[in-house]
Amino acid sequence: MKRLVLENRTVIIDQIRSYLEKNSESKFIHRLHVLLLFADTENESCDSLGALFGTSPRSISNWIKKVNKAGDIESLRSKPQSGRPSRLTQKQKDEIRDVLKQLPEKYGIDGKQWNGKNLSLFISQRYGIMLKIRSCQRLFHKLEINPDEPLLYDGYKGSASIVPYQ
Repeated sequence: MKRLVLENRTVIIDQIRSYLEKNSESKFIHRLHVLLLFADTENESCDSLGALFGTSPRSISNWIKKVNKAGDIESLRSKPQSGRPSRLTQKQKDEIRDVLKQLPEKYGIDGKQWNGKNLSLFISQRYGIMLKIRSCQRLFHKLEINPDEPLLYDGYKGSASIVPYQ
């Protein structure tokens, strides 16, 4: 039988590798597939499988050692990664959520509405922590506060509480 030709071979390979890198379940299946081929074929080495799958031979070697040590394929699943710890404590975030319900002017910040720039200024003044504007915008998102949402401030004198826009 004549060998088929895969058109756009490099594009297809890049798409498959990209998918395998993004999805943790597909990473697990990819690792299982490599180990199955390693276990089933005696003449395959970590180097030859690495070249075949575009994976580092060291990674394949580590997977084999991990399975041998644990005695179970579940050890090949990706573990959640925590990332960099927040510079603000949960207590500080809760305080900021309450502060964002008030006018910025109440805290000596210029402006009629909170935004990334004046929140950054507030955090540096109150907590001595420097956060960039983009980090403050992410904080709005984490706190589920939309600074662009129109807000009406109640009309009572001396009150700065916010009434949601209707």
